[in-house]
Amino acid sequence: MDQKYDVIVVGGGPAGATAAFFLGQAGAKVLVLEKERLPRYKTCGGAVSARVLNQFPFSFEQVIETKVTAISYGMGKEMVTVPLPESSLRMVMRSEFDVHLLKHAQAEIWEGMAVKAVSEGDDAVTVTTIGGERITADYLIAADGANSISAHSLGLRTQRVMAGAIEVEAKVPHEILERFAGNPVLIFGDLEVGYLWIFPKSDHLSVGIGALHPRPGELQSVLKRVMKRYGIVLDGQQHGHPLPIYSHRERVNTTRSFLVGDAAGLVDPFTGEGIRFAIKSGRMAAEAILAGAPPQYAARLRGTIHRNHQHALTWTDIFYRSPRLFFELGLRNPALSHALIQMLDDRIGYGRLFLRIIARFPLFLTTKKVTLHKPQESLDVRYC
Repeated sequence: MDQKYDVIVVGGGPAGATAAFFLGQAGAKVLVLEKERLPRYKTCGGAVSARVLNQFPFSFEQVIETKVTAISYGMGKEMVTVPLPESSLRMVMRSEFDVHLLKHAQAEIWEGMAVKAVSEGDDAVTVTTIGGERITADYLIAADGANSISAHSLGLRTQRVMAGAIEVEAKVPHEILERFAGNPVLIFGDLEVGYLWIFPKSDHLSVGIGALHPRPGELQSVLKRVMKRYGIVLDGQQHGHPLPIYSHRERVNTTRSFLVGDAAGLVDPFTGEGIRFAIKSGRMAAEAILAGAPPQYAARLRGTIHRNHQHALTWTDIFYRSPRLFFELGLRNPALSHALIQMLDDRIGYGRLFLRIIARFPLFLTTKKVTLHKPQESLDVRYC
């Protein structure tokens, strides 16, 4: 099949779909290769900032599962909840979210097209699919996930650090679904370096666990035990997924090819957040191509996402050295949650997050008044 495109995008997730959208909007001839048939399930908590979505000139309302009104943090039998503006966070299912993004991209989309190899010459990039098709383009954007075939073919990101994650889409009784409605929960203290989550969706809960260097069977056993503590029985299928954790800066582009999202290892080392950085890097790669300045991509990545993730590594080290202390003096502080939302909105990074918490810490110590409760009780807890 002898066809030539301006850009081939490998992978139809948030990073690839974002790149395809902004490239197509500018008039580029774009081909998206997606190895699965759409829609397809993706293991992902599905939390995304409303502000991040507002950069697109179309609505996401039809794929929003729920709007977040509060966030809770649990440790052992203790939990604290902080109210949030309803305009801040949204919960989505990646199966519908990815299709919605792709639907608005002015691009050809070939489904069921798994990539076998990528080769780059002086004048073009050639993609060979498992089925034997050979397609060429001026540029390639690799958005094919943590185990990127494109990255392997191009000799990029050769020293990957992976965390492990498991997620279950849990069908629960109505009273339990109502307990967590609009109120995601992050649970600490049950893993050496990692946490669990309960994310509310429209008709079920997305529950999961992620950890760096977990022992064999640890994720499954801890997930089952902790969810039982919250009254959640795990009858659904467990979906495993590798998380490419940023640990040091690596090459993420060549002259004509760009790694984005998970393929570039852009998952936040502290929170495990991925959608925001997928969208951000996808747009950056598209803008570098449209500007005719490929080196601009790596430079922008270093100055924004990479710098942010270096600070995130520091946070990770501090937090997991003394999680109980951090829970008492950090997670109980509403300023942390509000600053975290600003970070998820892409308004601040970890550096400014740290400075804001330090600046407000004395006030927190003088006004601290928190009600604790067991997880099985109502989540109607608020800071006073």
